[in-house]
Amino acid sequence: MVRGMQKIYINDISPGTFIAKDIYNSCGTMLVSKGTVIMDRFIKQLEDTGITELFVEDASFESVEKNSCDDSGLFDKEQQKLPINGIINEKTRIQAQMQVKKIMVRYSAHSHVNIDKIYKIVENIIEQLLSRSEIILTLSQLRSIDDYTYEHSVNVSVLSLIVGIDMSLGKEALGNLGTGAMLHDIGKAVIPDSVLKKPSKLTSSEFNEIKKHSEYGYEILSKIGLPEEAALIALHHHEKYDGSGYPMKLKGNEIPLYSRIVAIADVYDAISNDRVYKRKFSPDKVFRQIAQLGNTHFDPEVMGKFVSHLTLYPNGSGVILNTNHKGIIIGQNRFLPQSPVVRIFRKGRSDIGNRYTDVDLSQTKFLYITDTF
Repeated sequence: MVRGMQKIYINDISPGTFIAKDIYNSCGTMLVSKGTVIMDRFIKQLEDTGITELFVEDASFESVEKNSCDDSGLFDKEQQKLPINGIINEKTRIQAQMQVKKIMVRYSAHSHVNIDKIYKIVENIIEQLLSRSEIILTLSQLRSIDDYTYEHSVNVSVLSLIVGIDMSLGKEALGNLGTGAMLHDIGKAVIPDSVLKKPSKLTSSEFNEIKKHSEYGYEILSKIGLPEEAALIALHHHEKYDGSGYPMKLKGNEIPLYSRIVAIADVYDAISNDRVYKRKFSPDKVFRQIAQLGNTHFDPEVMGKFVSHLTLYPNGSGVILNTNHKGIIIGQNRFLPQSPVVRIFRKGRSDIGNRYTDVDLSQTKFLYITDTF
């Protein structure tokens, strides 16, 4: 039987489900291997180790014939059979997150900090990215978990490296970009959690304290021996292209290139994931918000490179066309992200083969997406 892959929250998993990707703990140790059948006791054990979501296998929609008149069943099966792949190896992602956490915890405890392991992890990520012929980013590929700060740091590094590779930066430059990006928020290590994780609105003094993390970060990275161009990422990643950012209100190319790259990666990941004070945006809203900010916040060249890797409607997402037909995204057009390939469903058909048709929206002037579901 053909099987697909789906990422779901652990409390939605039923016993008997097959694991589709190896599961690692926060130390990078494998807990459950791909192909394992989930039992009740596994679910509790995984929850206890902090695992909140994972990839599972689901049968393809061969069984839809049993529910040939149920549109929701057809949508569900179609979505489940579409693959969801991570941008980098899961073990590498976990190890990177663990190292960022160690550095921030040790610095806040005034202990010795060694960044050699971060450099090695960044080199590994670079090799993985360089081995891919094409990278189309979807929100499902940037796995969100409870410990936002550390996961965000890894995401921003990966996203920045994708842009750096696209801009033909050399290996040494990529190493400095990836390392500085991974540690861009290290200044938050000296800001109290009561301010950093406050769920309600910040006071003006609290907001000013959080803004200081960029200066704190630069001081920390300079002290632990990062090259100046990498350390400057922490200082300037909140500068804006129109000069309205902080801490120095730099404008245009006054902002170092690495900081211009990290700036867009930072904003993209922030609005793509759940935060303590807000819910994440849907993929199409993320795309539009990034585009809207482009005229003021971001370097146009950097934004062009970044946006070329985004997908407005990820594979597996549900959309509504201007004809009111519903469909599932099954393919992308990289340079026309607003016009993907859609599997459009027809109501009232008993023959499975005639229940849908695949349409490339880039090849038609009359069909377009009006909403998502």
